[in-house]
Amino acid sequence: MEAPFAIASLPKPLDAENGKVRAAPVFGIRESRKRKRHEVAVGIDGESVNVYNIQSQSQIASYALPPQTYLCCPPCSIYSKVGKGSSQRRTYLVTRNGPQDRKRRLICMTEEVHMPRHIGEQPLAPKKQEQNLPSKEVLSVEIVTAGSDPRSTVERLMVFYRDGSVDCMTTDLAQTLWQHKTDGEATDVVENATVADLQSAKKGLLASREDVTALVDVALPNNSNSSDQLLLCQILRTDQGRALRVSSLRLGSRDIVQSQAAGMQLLMEVDLPDYERKLDQQAQYDLNVGSGKLYQLLGGRLSAFDLSGTMPRTSATFGRSKDPVVSFARMSASTVLAVFMSRIEVFETKYGSVQASLALDSSTRARHAGQKRKLDDGAELPWVAVSSFSELGVVAGLAGSELSVVQLSEQLRASKRVRASGALLVDVLGKGALASTHGNFDYNLDAKNEEWRAKVNSTIEEGNMTALEALVTQSLGVQPGEHEERTRFPAASVDRRKAMFVLSKCFRMTREDEQAGEVRLVTTINSATIYKMLAKAGYLSASSVRQALKLRNDSASSADKPQSGDVMAALCIFDNFQLAHALLDLPIHWELPQVVQVLRLMIRSFETPAQAKGSMNALLAPKSTANGDKSIQDGAMEETEVESELIAAERELQSAVMAVSTGLEIRSETMRLVIRRLHAYPHRDISLCMRSMMRPEELLFFMKILRIELLEGGWPSRYIDLGDKQEDVAGLDGTDDATGPTNQAIGTISDMMNCAVDAIGTSGWLIGQSSDVYGTAELIDALKSEVSAALEGLYEADTVATFLRSMAGYERSLEKTWHGVEKRKRAKGEWVAEELEPEEALLPMGCKAEPAVVRSRATKDGKRSKRMFEEERRRRVGAQQLISSIDVHGDVFAKHGAGEAEDVLTEGGASRVGK
Repeated sequence: MEAPFAIASLPKPLDAENGKVRAAPVFGIRESRKRKRHEVAVGIDGESVNVYNIQSQSQIASYALPPQTYLCCPPCSIYSKVGKGSSQRRTYLVTRNGPQDRKRRLICMTEEVHMPRHIGEQPLAPKKQEQNLPSKEVLSVEIVTAGSDPRSTVERLMVFYRDGSVDCMTTDLAQTLWQHKTDGEATDVVENATVADLQSAKKGLLASREDVTALVDVALPNNSNSSDQLLLCQILRTDQGRALRVSSLRLGSRDIVQSQAAGMQLLMEVDLPDYERKLDQQAQYDLNVGSGKLYQLLGGRLSAFDLSGTMPRTSATFGRSKDPVVSFARMSASTVLAVFMSRIEVFETKYGSVQASLALDSSTRARHAGQKRKLDDGAELPWVAVSSFSELGVVAGLAGSELSVVQLSEQLRASKRVRASGALLVDVLGKGALASTHGNFDYNLDAKNEEWRAKVNSTIEEGNMTALEALVTQSLGVQPGEHEERTRFPAASVDRRKAMFVLSKCFRMTREDEQAGEVRLVTTINSATIYKMLAKAGYLSASSVRQALKLRNDSASSADKPQSGDVMAALCIFDNFQLAHALLDLPIHWELPQVVQVLRLMIRSFETPAQAKGSMNALLAPKSTANGDKSIQDGAMEETEVESELIAAERELQSAVMAVSTGLEIRSETMRLVIRRLHAYPHRDISLCMRSMMRPEELLFFMKILRIELLEGGWPSRYIDLGDKQEDVAGLDGTDDATGPTNQAIGTISDMMNCAVDAIGTSGWLIGQSSDVYGTAELIDALKSEVSAALEGLYEADTVATFLRSMAGYERSLEKTWHGVEKRKRAKGEWVAEELEPEEALLPMGCKAEPAVVRSRATKDGKRSKRMFEEERRRRVGAQQLISSIDVHGDVFAKHGAGEAEDVLTEGGASRVGK
């Protein structure tokens, strides 16, 4: 959430002691349905009633009130269309003359809203109708509609009194259709009245009360819909407690015959859970009939009741006597915004978690963003919520004499998708709200925690890091060794209070420059093991550090909050990226700003060529005299060159010492871990984060690093340019050699290159690099050539793969061809070289060989030849018949010879017998 900012300055009540400011949302009627508009009606006693548009932050209507007029309830404003291009706004007020006056008057301000027909046309003055009301305490005024068809829509004005009486009038106050009066001896007080239709009530309020819905369905006419039937829900304060009363509401008509059936009929009355009665106090309510949720603010405690069951039950309670809730606003079916004296919090009622929190200290309440009028000295009024507007993502409220709003984040907006899915358990883990009986965090109540804290403080003062690591290991339950992956994770055994206390001792906020007001997060404990254990436990995040800094007593840590990426910035300075490398290597999740911060600091640890060139140009520039003329003395150029050489030598020496001390290997491995981590995030998020945290020079240097990685990957090099050395072709023969290029490198490098180019943006390339036109053009040309070379390598790799596939296919087709040649030689009777064993050459006894399939060929006339017909007939003869024919006609071998007999047997399918 953002801090409340004022959108309008309100006039103060004329009576500073008894005057009040009342506000309510504006509704619009369209197609027989009443919807909330992005407007708020604010009534000020003795001044006026103004209507403000929240979206445009402007005043759209104003009605003056006499100085002696006091409002009895919040105003009711309705916006509806009455014709083509014309609309009407009706605002209803219940007033009295003086704070102690018992007479009540109902006033209707009707204003025609239409587009001006010509320039200079003045709007018409609003019409005013009045109606006297009984001398009773008025609870609220509301416009209700009934009817599913726009043509048969009925609009009525309902006046609800605190004693339970109800008046039903026409919208123009011309006639009172019916009145419902209570027993004069009844002492019940109505604290809230809400009108809803039966169709919505069946989904929430009456979901488990079929007996009540059956009574209403029987009373409905045959041609009516459930949306036409209205229900009146009243919250009563009786002598025994508080109860919910539901009645059916029949609006009636102007006809006297039909109006006899109008009125109210009691359906049910149930008691609400009331642990603290407090019958002498007035409670505030918000009833959502569709979800069956009732919110009650009584005595500084906000309670959420679930009315969808058979009996009401309390689902969540927020606030306590020492930290009361001032006001609230329902945001959706499961979320509510609660306003305390010092903060604003958004609660989730299903799991009882805190979704968002915003501190409202004295400085925040005294200076709202866009405030137009300062509050009086010493007047610290709380921010009172009026209503939430989910489509705009804001909650409107009153802060003294200002109408202000609170902007919500995208995750807190009650969209239709969120309402359909509901709250998820992953959204509320670690955000549990404190129970009312526990009170605030007070470590003095636990003697063991006090003893443990004393040990931690003593070890930190003595500088005994070994003993401190042992205490932290015992408290967090995390071993300082290597991280072991587990298939089953046990329940969380980390004491959050101890972890937050250790975290508060590890970091603090320090001011580098008092005049500039720069604040930086630094580490205070010189032990890398403790930071690793905190990271494994899941507490080394920006949100956890913000909460831990609140436990420190120094003013800088409590006033200033670390931003995203400050935690990793402090850890990188700890030991020159060695701790950062160890933390990134752990199999835990790191936020995107933390990873980008490591990348930015690593790039800044190098001296870019552009900076070196600029510094050398500045050093080699000739000296100038006081009046601007250049010195042309004889030894001036020699002295300048000597000084430049000395400064350049010192700079190179410092760079060499830094490289040796830090270790190029550590920084290289850290850079690879950073690139690997960044590749796991969405492309759009990486570009936006780089654009917000890194300068264009740093992005250009990062692109140069990626170009070096691209060259080492081997993709721009042609495969024919590889040498004959073993190290040049390592990894290309299928072996797993770490020195060879990988196929995944090109995808990672290309994605990071695209993110860096998008982070600079079009304006950055066109405007930001205009100071170095030649350098930018050279960089673009180099990128173009390298990308072209890499793309050529990809095309060549694809060509080689296609060629190899073609060769494999040709080999398979050639093997099939060889088998076909062998079969044709057998069919022609040619000898085929076969190496057979003696046993394989013998025909087993009782073997029955299947006859070969003959593919007969037709002649030109379409008929088979005689030769083909005889050959097919011979092939159909079985093996046993052929052998028996050999016994009968044994003289065949003597007459025709062995060769002819062999040919005959071959055609018969028994070549082995013939051989």
